Amino acid sequence: MKLVKVSIITKIIVSLIVATTVPFIISNYLSYQITGNSIKRQLVELNQNSMSITMSALQSYFHELSLLGLTYFSDPELVRLLSEKKPQNPAESVYIEHRLEKIYANYSEIGAVSYKSALTNKQFNIRNHYNEIVIIPDFKDHEISDAHAELKQPFQVTLNNREPRLRINKPFIDIYTREVIGLTTFDVKPLQIKNFLTSLTTSEQGPVYLFIGNNLDLLYTTADEMNSASELTLSKGVKQPTQQETAQKTREPWQVELYQRLHAPQLSTDKGEIQTTEGSYVYFNKTDENGLIMTIVKFIPRTLINKARNSALGKTLLIQAVSIIFISILATLISYYMLRRIKIMFQHIKQLQMGNFQLKSRPVQKTPDELDLLDIRLHEMAGELDELWNKQYRHQLELSQARLKMLQAQINPHFLYNTLQSIATLAIKSKAHDVSDRLADFAAMFRYSMDIENEDVSLEEEIEHIQHYMVLQQGRYKQRLQFELEYSDEASRVLVPKMTLQPLVENSIIHGLERGNGQIHIVVNIALTKHSLLIEVIDNGKGFTDQQIEQVKAGFIEQVVVVSEKRGIGLSNVLKRLMLYYGNEFTWSISSEPYKKTIVALSLPIESSREGQADEVINRR
Repeated sequence: MKLVKVSIITKIIVSLIVATTVPFIISNYLSYQITGNSIKRQLVELNQNSMSITMSALQSYFHELSLLGLTYFSDPELVRLLSEKKPQNPAESVYIEHRLEKIYANYSEIGAVSYKSALTNKQFNIRNHYNEIVIIPDFKDHEISDAHAELKQPFQVTLNNREPRLRINKPFIDIYTREVIGLTTFDVKPLQIKNFLTSLTTSEQGPVYLFIGNNLDLLYTTADEMNSASELTLSKGVKQPTQQETAQKTREPWQVELYQRLHAPQLSTDKGEIQTTEGSYVYFNKTDENGLIMTIVKFIPRTLINKARNSALGKTLLIQAVSIIFISILATLISYYMLRRIKIMFQHIKQLQMGNFQLKSRPVQKTPDELDLLDIRLHEMAGELDELWNKQYRHQLELSQARLKMLQAQINPHFLYNTLQSIATLAIKSKAHDVSDRLADFAAMFRYSMDIENEDVSLEEEIEHIQHYMVLQQGRYKQRLQFELEYSDEASRVLVPKMTLQPLVENSIIHGLERGNGQIHIVVNIALTKHSLLIEVIDNGKGFTDQQIEQVKAGFIEQVVVVSEKRGIGLSNVLKRLMLYYGNEFTWSISSEPYKKTIVALSLPIESSREGQADEVINRR
């Protein structure tokens, strides 16, 4: 309530601040959310692209390690010794170990290497000082037993002193018989793998995880602290459902969801994102030609996303704060400028209330605004009020004079009508019957014209009036004026405005006879249709030129009725009167051929109520 009572400047400033701040708050919230989602989407796409590149490098690296077993065929002697079914002597065994050492010498990350012959069941071990020797079971003349089914997997994850290692199992196959004649098994330290995955990490982002196989065995992670072996290692080669359920209990929630996504047909996808409260886990899964399944997971902390969008939000808030201050200052200046001009107009209004119409005007601007226009209109109104105030006394005087003339107008018609009746009586006594008839016609016309009580009359009364008028005119012009009137009985009962026909016929006499060739034939045709009364006044007088017809149309369009002292009411004024009476349903037309045929046609709309009231009007008269 206090805000309603304060000044308008305060209201404008507060309103503008509210109108600006509310959209800013909404836009900031939307921008904060959209920016965060956009940053996260960009980080997800960027990391997935990087993981795709890293994945290709890792596949090439693992494929290279897998192909080390094929390098045995580069040494025919070594192949010969490994293909013999009889046990090797000590010299041959030393040669085999030497050659194997030489083959794996360039890979320092490879630990213990073991080769087990399927022909002799003899095992050769090199680099056993790095790790414990892998004991390969005998599989002479038969495959590896199910108890050691993990050795059938080309790639698997094992633990050595709680450290994950990649174990590669590569069978040695006879190129002729395609039989397995041996198995090479070696562990790979994640030294080179670390170099590949390090490119995916930064100081501000989360760790990277590398999983091997369908069961998501964790091979390497860049996390600072490694979990225990049970927490780090997911299910390794477990096929029984009960064992899988046991293994899944050691997984983190995001790992369980990742496992479900990669194994559920409806959710299976090569790449995607898993959202948690701490951040997002972006993953990329791929299977190469050798059956190696690798999954790289990159953790993007939520704090990293929040830091980026908080920075953008801080800059936006700074700009908006400056904008609000600028808007407040600008609103104050504009409000003060407008209110100062409004106060001046209030002072002018007070002067008008006190009767002082001489207001001090301001210079008119070249490009006035709304307040300038309002001030101009106020000064114009003051001038009009001054003029109306000065005319008030004259109006009161003219009103008094008009009342006196009204009293005179009420006396004079009766006096003139009675005088005409007296003269007609004297004419009858003097046996001047023509004079008596003319006086009777003139008296009937005079009485009809001076009856101002009734505006609507029947067409029959209007016809009687025009007949009286034409008797007087024919008595004046004799044979020079011929007149015909045609109408139906039904049309005579239609109500029309008083003095409709007489001005039209008078106009024909004035323009066709007095200003024509001295003779005229006037025909008035009246026809009744279902919805209108058609009146045509036809003469063979001087007629109208095209310019005169346009003048009549222009006079019809004007709103002011013009009265001529010499000619009475003009044709355009008669048409305008009918237009005001009937509205837009009234139509008219003029066509003219000078000294041949001039037609003034009127179409007056009729109503059943008007037609039904004709008898009432006649009885009333």
